[in-house]
Amino acid sequence: MAKNVKKLNVSCHCGSIKLTVDVAEPLSEIIRCNCSICSKSKGFGMISIAQENVKIIEGIESITEYVFNTSEAPHFFCIVCGTHTHHKSRNEPSKICINVACINNFNIADYKGAIENFDGINHPRDL
Repeated sequence: MAKNVKKLNVSCHCGSIKLTVDVAEPLSEIIRCNCSICSKSKGFGMISIAQENVKIIEGIESITEYVFNTSEAPHFFCIVCGTHTHHKSRNEPSKICINVACINNFNIADYKGAIENFDGINHPRDL
């Protein structure tokens, strides 16, 4: 089955940060990570997108960065509402991980694709 590219709109809770991401349809995989930041800050899931397919449309001044552990994967949050919108993938540095809860009009109940459980507690780059 050929995949079509769809532009998704992504935003934080208050709407200060707006992104667009180009994804292949149908969306085929959501990643759930069990590391401390993912389980505490979003706990829902993410999609991994090539950096060139992620565009900040509005609100760059509202983005703050949090780095921890190896400092290889900065996580980005809204300074107004605190929502974690995205982060640089530590596992695949050329990709950006988008918090699926921030995808406008996305309903997890309608999602029929795979959910990959990623063991971030035992990250392969820490071994």
